[in-house]
Amino acid sequence: MPELKQETLYGWGHFPGARCLSYRPEKRRDLDALLSRHGEALLARGLGRSYGDAALQPAGTVKTERLDHIISFEAGEGVLQAQAGVTLADVMALCIPCGWLPPVIPGTKHVSLGGAFACNVHGKNHWRFGDFAEHVLSIRLRLASGEIVECTKQDNRDLFWATAGGMGMTGIIEEVTLKLRPVASASLKTTAYRVDSIADMIAAFEHYRSNSDYMVGWVDHMADGGAGRGIFEAASHSAPEEGGAPLKKFLSPEIKFFLPCFLPSFTLNRVTMSLYNKWRFRRYSEERREDIVGFEDFFHPLDAIGNWNRLYGRRGFFQYQCLLPDAPDIVEQVRTLLSAIHKRKCFSFLAVIKYHREGKGYLTFSKEGYSIALDFPNTRRARALLPQIDRWVADRGGRVYLAKDALLSPDLFYRMYGQSAQDWMQVLRKADPAGRFTSLMSDRLQWKQLP
Repeated sequence: MPELKQETLYGWGHFPGARCLSYRPEKRRDLDALLSRHGEALLARGLGRSYGDAALQPAGTVKTERLDHIISFEAGEGVLQAQAGVTLADVMALCIPCGWLPPVIPGTKHVSLGGAFACNVHGKNHWRFGDFAEHVLSIRLRLASGEIVECTKQDNRDLFWATAGGMGMTGIIEEVTLKLRPVASASLKTTAYRVDSIADMIAAFEHYRSNSDYMVGWVDHMADGGAGRGIFEAASHSAPEEGGAPLKKFLSPEIKFFLPCFLPSFTLNRVTMSLYNKWRFRRYSEERREDIVGFEDFFHPLDAIGNWNRLYGRRGFFQYQCLLPDAPDIVEQVRTLLSAIHKRKCFSFLAVIKYHREGKGYLTFSKEGYSIALDFPNTRRARALLPQIDRWVADRGGRVYLAKDALLSPDLFYRMYGQSAQDWMQVLRKADPAGRFTSLMSDRLQWKQLP
């Protein structure tokens, strides 16, 4: 049997926590022993970067961090085959010097390939490249029965798309084969400038859709009204002759600062964050500022701070992300949402807007529209407000991103994901008829409790 111990585990938001019986397999054969001898519920866990309760199973959490071997890398074709515990940081360090980059890069590189697929992560280029799973050629999946199944978009297609974004409910992902995209340098050309309203922000997204590779907007939610000024940034890959950094010299940077402990919960407060947001806003002007920036500075600025989640204190925080479908009144919808939260004195310390196209898969988060990601300290006020936002989002045909969820109710989940969720359940029942793979999230959302 693999290494076994009892420990308290959390999501990245440090809420909730659970005392879990955890296993850490060293080799693939350890999974055979685990599935044959452990008769209770199980769940695979990567690096624990989902924010809420999605990667918590008290009866048996399988930590895949040591199943981290790269099986093959075809540098001529840009195809990587690796065990599920290999991280995005590992992939970037290996592939960027050879001229390849993962097509979809989330906000941290410290995520396993298995976790990226199970959460079907997205980045700042969804309208161009979609979700992570769209670039996965195949996965090797171990079912509850112990059977190993190769899943592609052609063979075992339903199981492939049920696992993509399925939050670990179909089985243990053992391997991922990923198709990379070619790049000429390790830098991006960025254009950034301040906007004074949500209308200006949405207009910037519409303007840059056709001539950029990445887009993101930051909103100063601490400012008056909470739904006005912000910073818009667009980026495209740069060529060496434009000043792009040489691929061969790419090195994944070291952590610049490491938080050794949780800060007092009062450290991040309305005053300190308001000052920070003012400083950030004033760094830009209405004039478009163009720069050449490295991949890490653009994709993963928070990775420079080790254990940055400790900034919020031991009580933790909610990173809440919802998506509102594009509509003629989308500006008013976004403004209404952010202003309503501000009026409830539930300020988001980080507010980020991205544009999406229609996603693929049963539980894809993405529709054509705008996602809003918000950070709230874990307070009584936030815990009361977020379920109300869930209902407001559902009433407008929107969705909550499951990898960042901790409070969604079952009825709103099925309203948000609709018939696609019901179809997903049918695939799930065939893959795991006894309901062996479960989590605190699946129990909360009653995924395997329905007839």
